[in-house]
Amino acid sequence: MLHSTETNHWGFVSGRPGVRAEICLGDSVMRVAMLLAAMMMLTSSFDIFLVLQAGGNYRLCQLLIPFLFGLAILQGRLGPLLRTLGLRSLIIWLFVQIVFIPVAEFWPKSLGYCLWLAFDLMLMFSFVQLFSRDDRHIWLLLRVYLWSFAVLSVFGFVQFLLPLLGFESPFVEQWWIKGHLARVNGFSYEPSYYATYLLLGFVLAGSLKKSRAWFADAGLIRCTRYLAGTGIILSSSRMGIAFMLLDVLSHQFGPFVAVSRDLLKLQIAPRRLRALIPGLLISGAITGVTALFLWILRTDPMLGLLLLGGTGIANTAGHSVIERESTLGDTFEVFIRHPLIGQSLGGVSSAIAALHGSVVTSFQDSKLTEGMSVFVEVLAASGLIGVIPFVVFLVLTIRKPLKLAGESDPCYAACLRALVRSLVFAWAILQFNQNLLRPYLWVHLAILATVYAAALRRFTQIDRPFPR
Repeated sequence: MLHSTETNHWGFVSGRPGVRAEICLGDSVMRVAMLLAAMMMLTSSFDIFLVLQAGGNYRLCQLLIPFLFGLAILQGRLGPLLRTLGLRSLIIWLFVQIVFIPVAEFWPKSLGYCLWLAFDLMLMFSFVQLFSRDDRHIWLLLRVYLWSFAVLSVFGFVQFLLPLLGFESPFVEQWWIKGHLARVNGFSYEPSYYATYLLLGFVLAGSLKKSRAWFADAGLIRCTRYLAGTGIILSSSRMGIAFMLLDVLSHQFGPFVAVSRDLLKLQIAPRRLRALIPGLLISGAITGVTALFLWILRTDPMLGLLLLGGTGIANTAGHSVIERESTLGDTFEVFIRHPLIGQSLGGVSSAIAALHGSVVTSFQDSKLTEGMSVFVEVLAASGLIGVIPFVVFLVLTIRKPLKLAGESDPCYAACLRALVRSLVFAWAILQFNQNLLRPYLWVHLAILATVYAAALRRFTQIDRPFPR
């Protein structure tokens, strides 16, 4: 399909006579759509700012979805609807959650979670319909997405720096030293949530940097990588830092294997040896930090024990680890007691409360017994049969983009692989914290589905160069 540049008085792009053209929303309307998408990406991690409390919490990025959905429906009436990656299985899974609403002890939360999930479906659908029809929109969407991580990382740095300079720092929820040394959390509930959000940007930028994708400036990719990494470190989320290091070290696996093969052949390739330098520097940094911590623990035991707080190591309080283990066990126990009939996503918390003889009567009460590990939570919410469409959705959103990446032009292939890699890291870290309906996870899925639809469109058309 060819895109016409002729615009009618409604602001829509219309086809020229004799030319087969896809009728699309005009540039002025698309600018509004892109602005809405940018605001969603920028505020997707906001939990304590720009949040409407009406029974449950409704974040700004969620409140904007109906407006974007309206534009997507308008686009669907002007041209053919594009298939959204995994949407069919996701709709079936939403139906399963709706069916199980009456099972939940505190059904208003289940209803609210179903509404959130419906918004997530609308988000994915809207992004695909609006932004996958033109390569320029893909290019801009990915650039804005990278910028959103960079901006939130800078805010975290400011949040950390202000109390050190004697100023009050906004929205800080936790401290190492009250009023002086902050555990950075951005606009999220806590540092671990902030680190999980930034991990998406860190892994995405790292993968794009390695592939040398040129849809965006190399400087923007490097900037996002380093700023997001700094934000994760300043959050002092041990889980976030661990996954960050795992991503960095995994990039060094290939060069290490290549050098090992050369050594077995009694060959040395200087280029491959240079590729080992980042890994060696990181390993040295980890060793240095470990040695520094051991020195602190020996010279100032109180400070060392403070840093170990919550882990249970060296007889310190293990509240963080114990709480996660206990909640994970409770979530799995809910599934064991209801293996076939799920409790619905919003009903898991009230089911956990029932295990301890408590009754949830409000949204605030339900926060005390949230589930742990998103996959176990999904299992408890859906039952053995109801979980099948979610598993299908999970597999499709990983397998199909990777398969298409092997058949796409290098730039689209790099973007698809980077988005899938960061999604896998997000799924992995979410097994230790939080909730499946985190908005930034679904924004990422929406962008992945959009790039997939665009790459599929290009694959079925005459090859055209990706716009610089």
